[in-house]
Amino acid sequence: MLFLDIDDTLIDHSGAQRDGARIFGAHCCDAIPDYDYLDFPSRWHDVAERYMADFLSGKISFQEQRRRRLKEIFKDAAMSDTRADELFRVYLRCYEKSWKLFPDVIPFLEANAGSGVGIISDGSHEQQTRKLRQLGIHEYFLFIISAESTGFCKPDPRIFHRACEVAGVTPDSACYIGDNLNKDAIGASEAGLRGIWINRSGAAVPDGVESIESLLEYMPDTVL
Repeated sequence: MLFLDIDDTLIDHSGAQRDGARIFGAHCCDAIPDYDYLDFPSRWHDVAERYMADFLSGKISFQEQRRRRLKEIFKDAAMSDTRADELFRVYLRCYEKSWKLFPDVIPFLEANAGSGVGIISDGSHEQQTRKLRQLGIHEYFLFIISAESTGFCKPDPRIFHRACEVAGVTPDSACYIGDNLNKDAIGASEAGLRGIWINRSGAAVPDGVESIESLLEYMPDTVL
């Protein structure tokens, strides 16, 4: 059984977030304190990472992490939830228009179409499902296991074990490919799966970590 991550494994989330933030920032620049066109995507990323970490640790809800991002970006702690939600919907439209698959994804999924393939993701279950549908790859997957639906986020072994339970396989007969070295590759390995790091940037690979730079390096004859 093969499991895959979504963001920055199948879909260029970082690129979409950067482009979406750039468009959103330009649209709202007059209302954003200390706005700088070149710096804003990095600023948006840093704020998003911080509040997403709070969501994944169970401190706040998924919707609340979105609202807190906007309140910090606009430096308006008194901003109403309704206004924050409205602004985030504007950003989402910019972000979603920027979604793109990596070039190796379709050939890889086609090569593995006859194998069992599932998703394990820390993202919002609804949004991750929508990404797969919008980009035309939803039908390749048997199911999606999310942190939101299980209550566990990577690298907690329970999210990997839950995926194996749903698939009806044991961890030692499953493989997980993801872009995050610690949460995906090492986390899956420590949970008993074969963890593989999709290392698209070609960064140095730590000893003991299985790594590929393209999904096409992992062909059907090596799929567990």
